[in-house]
Amino acid sequence: MSSFNPDEITRQIFRQVRQELNLGMGEYLAALEAIKGGYGTQNESDLQEVLQLLWCHSVEEQAQFQLEWKEIVVIKEASINPPIIESDNFSPTTTNKKPDISAPLSQVLPKIYTPQPIKHLAGIPVQSPPFKPVQDQSATPFHTYYPVTRRTMAYNWRYLRRLIPDGPEAVFDVDATIKLTADQGFFLKPVFIREKRNNAHLLLLIDQNGSMTPFHHFTRDLVETAKYESTLSPERVDVAYFHNIPAEYVYQDVYLTQPMPLVEVMEKCDSNTSIIIISDAGAARGYRRLPRIRETTRVLRQLKRYTNEVAWLNPMPPERWEGSSAQVLQYLIPMFPLDDEGLSQAIDVVRGQISYQSLI
Repeated sequence: MSSFNPDEITRQIFRQVRQELNLGMGEYLAALEAIKGGYGTQNESDLQEVLQLLWCHSVEEQAQFQLEWKEIVVIKEASINPPIIESDNFSPTTTNKKPDISAPLSQVLPKIYTPQPIKHLAGIPVQSPPFKPVQDQSATPFHTYYPVTRRTMAYNWRYLRRLIPDGPEAVFDVDATIKLTADQGFFLKPVFIREKRNNAHLLLLIDQNGSMTPFHHFTRDLVETAKYESTLSPERVDVAYFHNIPAEYVYQDVYLTQPMPLVEVMEKCDSNTSIIIISDAGAARGYRRLPRIRETTRVLRQLKRYTNEVAWLNPMPPERWEGSSAQVLQYLIPMFPLDDEGLSQAIDVVRGQISYQSLI
């Protein structure tokens, strides 16, 4: 049975070279996606070539990567095939032989290995390699932190409802039927009312790439659960992506390759629209940029011309907002952390259950 495990080797080599090659979780997740797609799964050489293409951008980085790769392979082979140490002092024919008491002690005791000095080869002294501390090679797994689960997202989206009687008269109204029968003194016919439909409209403005890269998994789950696991129809959920600031143009795809004017997105909004912005607002890196605050404020004013049901979800915890642009923006718009409680409160805001003044 082959012991080749590309995921485990990728984890180990990533821990070795992440500082030297300045790698982040984006590069690590890209490597796992490549392995999941079938790249680098044949053997160790195949995996090495794939990782070099993804992580190395110069000849120096390739040389550093190859050096660390050899160490990983040596440690892996040593753990699979440990060396067998044979003792020269044990012999089945002499185990029952009594030692000679009159013999010197050095002849009776087993021989102890003593290191020999390094010999010279062709007159050139052999130099020992430079000292390099060995990093911990224990198989410590990466601990994944889920601020909000997919199940919680789907559960909270079901509270985003704006029910209006817009369907056919097919719902039996018990109270109205009883009242009509009591007023007439006899039962004539049942009373039916129109079926209520969810007329809520959701607009998600999602910050993409940059410091939001580690949270792509959660933003993708937010979009999927809102469209397919909520009481909203997929046609009533619009999604637009931006980078840092939802400026004059936003994008229709997660790769930010299909721009569209922000005005076209706003024209779809009305009084029944709920808008949620998902961005770290500079809190991930602790930046406070006045142009970002000014431009975001301008966009928020434009959004509030169409609807007042606007909230902000920040994937960073509130203690990280201090000193960043998020600290200023939280006074302009209801901002909540992207966790179970924060998502629930944001949905309460955008469906009109909690006013902004009550949160101040």
